[in-house]
Amino acid sequence: MEFRLAASGIRFNDYFFSQPVDLASWTPPKCAGLFCILMSDLNWAPMAFQPLYFGEFGNNSPASAILQECSRVTAAAHGKTLFASILPMPFSTTQQRWSLRNELIWAYNPACQLEDGKLQPRDLAYKLAELEKKHQEQTAQMTQLLASMNAPTEPATLPRRRIGFVG
Repeated sequence: MEFRLAASGIRFNDYFFSQPVDLASWTPPKCAGLFCILMSDLNWAPMAFQPLYFGEFGNNSPASAILQECSRVTAAAHGKTLFASILPMPFSTTQQRWSLRNELIWAYNPACQLEDGKLQPRDLAYKLAELEKKHQEQTAQMTQLLASMNAPTEPATLPRRRIGFVG
């Protein structure tokens, strides 16, 4: 019998964020990472939380700066209770955190990170770069596949001997 440990919390793409807690009682940790502001929504599964905002914080970031970033999210919630969830990334660079944050924004389209329901130009550029990268990978795979199909199956370097008895 095989036992597997399941991470508790909420999963976005392949990353496990902490269990959502009430935003009013949430304090950012001292290590770097990402945070997600969530709203309860029964249409989302397997956990009934819709992401509204993905943000990044560094080591010892002041809580006031992070909560100020969340102020426009509270206006979009229309009085509903908001929750916060974090993904600790203690030894990461700012660029790594931004990249992961942009990946999550691209995948989930949180309502508070879209301007008037449209993607921002930097988000469109990020999506285009991702599509180009996938296209290049697929083109390289197809080229390699076609080259392997057209490759000769036998080496033609040795001359063939006649079959039968030599007299």
